Amino acid sequence: MNWRKSLVSIVAVIVLFVAAFAIYNVLSSFGEAPEEKVREEAKFFVKTEKVTYTTNNSKIIETGRLSSQQNVDLSAEVPGQIIAGEIALREGTDFKKGDLLIRIFDEEAKNNLKASKSRFMNSIAGILPDIKIDYTASFDKYVAFFNSIKITEPLPPLPEPDTEQEKVFLASRNILNEYYNIKSAEVKLSRYRIYAPFNGTFTAVYLEPGSVANPGSRIASMIRTDKLELEVPVRIDDAYWINLSDKVKLYTKDHHISWTGTVVRKSNFMDPNSQTINIYVALHHEKDKPLFQGQYLLAEFATKTLEGSMTIPRNAVFDKDKVFTVENGKLVEKRINVLKTNETTVFFSGLTEGADVVVEPLVNAKEGSNAEILNAS
Repeated sequence: MNWRKSLVSIVAVIVLFVAAFAIYNVLSSFGEAPEEKVREEAKFFVKTEKVTYTTNNSKIIETGRLSSQQNVDLSAEVPGQIIAGEIALREGTDFKKGDLLIRIFDEEAKNNLKASKSRFMNSIAGILPDIKIDYTASFDKYVAFFNSIKITEPLPPLPEPDTEQEKVFLASRNILNEYYNIKSAEVKLSRYRIYAPFNGTFTAVYLEPGSVANPGSRIASMIRTDKLELEVPVRIDDAYWINLSDKVKLYTKDHHISWTGTVVRKSNFMDPNSQTINIYVALHHEKDKPLFQGQYLLAEFATKTLEGSMTIPRNAVFDKDKVFTVENGKLVEKRINVLKTNETTVFFSGLTEGADVVVEPLVNAKEGSNAEILNAS
């Protein structure tokens, strides 16, 4: 009996399962089938311009850094204590050409030179009797030379010997050697005073007055302030349009002050990283418009004429030389011939006139995307 009860229970469970499955299918048949979602293709609303080529004038404007044409280290050529000159030996002090910048204590050198001249006069006096007897025709000029020697002044020119014998005579008496040793000492004495070679200013001072300098000691650094030049890195494509002696307009970044310069040099090598070459523009300091080393200026070079060209915003170009055009409601990728790139615009050619070129950057756009023109010109 137990097995019959178990069999009945199993059959009942199966019947209930089948009935439930049948009821689920019936109820499901009354439900509406879900609609299949259709993915709409993205459409870009773009601004375009009709391609029209004309003659355009483009200015080459770049930024450069100002530096002095002469940057010099002031060094000692003779030993001695540094003594202040006419100009304060201080960083930032201006000076004029010819000003005494510094002098080095030279009393010992002066006295040594005077002693050498005294010995030389004694040597000349000692040969005069022999010259009067052996070279009578030359006697007067050596007397005049002797009388013209001043201990405190540079030696006058030594008389030229009239004959080879006279020349040998002077050499044998050591006259020539003494004379040129004194002339050399006179040159050396002049190095105890250092005069300004140009109008300039001290940019750094390494030894103060009172310090002892040795030959080669670096005393100060100075720059020329009346002749400056602007070093301007220019893209190689633009550099071909710039020539020596071209006039250049220079401005401060706010265009408040302007100057006129001249192209004086073009480097014959290119920076491999920036693909630029340096153009050097000379300009002069003006009293009412001062210039400073390290200052940045805008340089406007000669206008570049581009025939058969059109300009569009620079950010409309991608991959260096590609743009989008709109054809039959689709974006089409085109390659252009870039003639010149400015800070915000690009001059180009290479597209068919009348084509609709996109003049704005597009995000996630690709060729074949749907496009609708807005405000097309």
